[in-house]
Amino acid sequence: MRISAAIIHAAAQSGSPDAVGPYLDRIVDGPVIHDAYGAGLSYYALVPPGTCTQLTRPYARTLARGTYLGVPAVHRTTRPGVYWLLPPRGVGHLCAPAGLGQLIHLGRRVGDPPSDPGGPDLDVIAQRCRNITESAADLAHDLRIATEATHRAHGYLVEVRQALDDAAGQMPPDAPARSRVLLGITEACRQLGLTRKEDVPSQQFAHAQRLAECCIAQVALLRGLVEAPAVPP
Repeated sequence: MRISAAIIHAAAQSGSPDAVGPYLDRIVDGPVIHDAYGAGLSYYALVPPGTCTQLTRPYARTLARGTYLGVPAVHRTTRPGVYWLLPPRGVGHLCAPAGLGQLIHLGRRVGDPPSDPGGPDLDVIAQRCRNITESAADLAHDLRIATEATHRAHGYLVEVRQALDDAAGQMPPDAPARSRVLLGITEACRQLGLTRKEDVPSQQFAHAQRLAECCIAQVALLRGLVEAPAVPP
């Protein structure tokens, strides 16, 4: 189940992993992945099959069958990137659905999450990714800038990939556009899975630009879905 960081941070009254981790351990008593690229994008709680929620975006969503979820190695329990905030304690260890319901209810009550915008702001993401692809070449020699650009591009691509996941989950299996969406998800996942060269600024920056270019392409795909004319009955 993908849960908005705004909900979890509101319920825990903190965005610090040192505070959020123990809080979730008490409430949900199960494994939780944190995608820490970008601004604390999402948390993923592993739940028993059949678990669902009546809550809708932007609060929480049960991932549809076939959704891609990058699962970190069990020993990855710290940033940067995707890591286990609460690693599984053994085979079959999953979060308690009742605890998750309590968590989401509390986060909605005490927090002030934004209204559902219908997905990420594609115009903003596309422009920021273009800024990365068009950056001056001399910036590639600064490791700090190259690393920050990689983190930003990775975060944007994760957002867009999530939107593609959602779109695919809402399409009939035989919808013509669904195959294009699945190809877009596959390419996004491939780019997200490539190794970064943390100690080589030019290679790191080139990786950031590839992520940004992929994100721009997937934004175009999403726009095509939104702007496609309705098929007459």
